[in-house]
Amino acid sequence: MTKQSASASVEVATDPAAAFHLFTAEIDLWWVRGPINFFDANRAIGMQIEPGVGGRVLEIYRYADPTTAEDVLELGQITAWEPGALFAYRSSVDDTEVEIRFEPTETGTRVSVEQVLTAGGTKAFYFWPNVIGWYVDHTAQQSSPRR
Repeated sequence: MTKQSASASVEVATDPAAAFHLFTAEIDLWWVRGPINFFDANRAIGMQIEPGVGGRVLEIYRYADPTTAEDVLELGQITAWEPGALFAYRSSVDDTEVEIRFEPTETGTRVSVEQVLTAGGTKAFYFWPNVIGWYVDHTAQQSSPRR
């Protein structure tokens, strides 16, 4: 049986530890706002990754009720967290697993994303190849000298 997946690799001009931090801690700074970039774009105000295994990948919403403790859509549960090397999660919105690797290169870091349909799965939103460029743009801005 052929593995159903989508993958993409990019290179950024920063070391793996910084690349990992920019990807995870700063996802809200590089995730492009738009009607097709969120599951509920009318309410979405940001993205967040809770660090560590067991953490969550979240789409953050405007509070509909100020007494609500949390108004989010869980996009995934983190299954691997190795700063500077690997970040992985099991999607909560489709039947995929996502693995993001950070590998040193001569000029920085290769960031590789693979999103795989799980065994028996039927639903997959293969979006990572389309959005990884946003991360590259953000990383380049962070690496540029400040004026």
